Amino acid sequence: MHIVLIGYLHHDGGIQTHSHWLARGLVARGHSVEILTPGPLRGAAPGLPVDPPYAVGEYRGAADLWRLARRPRLAVDAVVIAGTGWKAMALALAIRPAGKRIFFEVMSGERNAWPDPRDLVHLGFDAIVAQGRGVERAFLRAFGWQRARTVIPALPEPLEVACHIPPALPRRTSRKLSLAYFGRLVVYKGAGFLIENWERLARHADRLDIWGAGPAHDEFAAKIAAASLGDRIALKGRYPRGQAYVDLLQSYDMTLLPTWGKEGAPLVLLESMACGVPFVANGVGGIPDYANPQCAVTSGDVAELLTLYDGLAERLRAGGVNTAALQAHYRDRFGYERLVDRWEQFLASPLPAAGAP
Repeated sequence: MHIVLIGYLHHDGGIQTHSHWLARGLVARGHSVEILTPGPLRGAAPGLPVDPPYAVGEYRGAADLWRLARRPRLAVDAVVIAGTGWKAMALALAIRPAGKRIFFEVMSGERNAWPDPRDLVHLGFDAIVAQGRGVERAFLRAFGWQRARTVIPALPEPLEVACHIPPALPRRTSRKLSLAYFGRLVVYKGAGFLIENWERLARHADRLDIWGAGPAHDEFAAKIAAASLGDRIALKGRYPRGQAYVDLLQSYDMTLLPTWGKEGAPLVLLESMACGVPFVANGVGGIPDYANPQCAVTSGDVAELLTLYDGLAERLRAGGVNTAALQAHYRDRFGYERLVDRWEQFLASPLPAAGAP
């Protein structure tokens, strides 16, 4: 197959990670892939992958869109777009001929504006893929999509391919736990909720590290200072990638994600599973798809998170969490080869019937 992926490819982020690793996986299986990306964000330096095994084309204005749409290439079996920009949507529609056009919803599925670039799915797309079942339901409600659809997770950085992940060791300890939050520092992601509820978390833990960057950094720093918690809670900044990230994740006993806003399916939860580190998360967006017996996911009400945290922490300290089973759950359902399989099969197969899940 010849496949065109459209999505932002500069630097780091969920779309970049998914697009790069999906393209690599498909190329390794003998397919021809090109990624078409907007240029770097205003004021940002270029940051494309170095020597990728797939072709890359950049666009900025209308002339670039026309050039890329009409560029001589192999017959296109599928165009897959991940993102919500008007230019990207227009480019996906302009590439002709194309066997099928697919929109991959990597956000929450909820509408951001009237009109929204995703309204263009009705002008020539054949199917949508959502990265979680909750995301799919939100998209169908918001955009009235009634044609072919399916659910396939986005690809995280495949730590099991790029790094060495030691098997997770059984955990049974009388000591208190080390907790971590990984994600953007914005209010709705919930790091502030963890700071405000430290007294409850401290029943089972003596440390919380908050990793990430974002506009709420100073607000969270002020909360920590006002509560005199600097010896218990630390804002650690951006977290590393690759082996350093694996080693960092495995230094914690549990990760927490109390997000309550518009949410897709955060890749950090997959990465936590890959490393055998259990998590407690609020079940919004696509997060319920990550539920498993070794972790805890709320019904979507963040108020439940603390009770679930207590239960999982007690199990973990008593040795009742099977970290090896958690890693196996990840490999069986979300491992790199498994997800590339699912994408390859979907792209190569006839589209499901309209309205079929």
